[in-house]
Amino acid sequence: MTRDQLLRELDVLPEVLDFWIEEFVDVGFIPAADGEFDAPVVRMAFFLKRLLRDEGFTLWGARRRLQGCDFSNVPQASDRARSVQEAAVDEAGRRTRELIALLDENLQHCP
Repeated sequence: MTRDQLLRELDVLPEVLDFWIEEFVDVGFIPAADGEFDAPVVRMAFFLKRLLRDEGFTLWGARRRLQGCDFSNVPQASDRARSVQEAAVDEAGRRTRELIALLDENLQHCP
């Protein structure tokens, strides 16, 4: 995966990715010689983002958590699973819009 693709997929700034590369090189978070990111490093990037942003790990804690992890054996989500997830999100959005429309309609009749 190219750097730009990874930045788009992660939804992080280039400076954040550069910082992660500097900070986590010791646990294998490095691009390949051609500058691209291979699948295990991409998986590590998503896990790292989850640790730092969603779970509130410190840099030190994230580094400790990543040590010894083998991202080459992590199964990838299939395209079918992704499309099922996307369909579920679309359906949830549709239902939410319907509920908002019903609420708006009923609130118009309130004094």
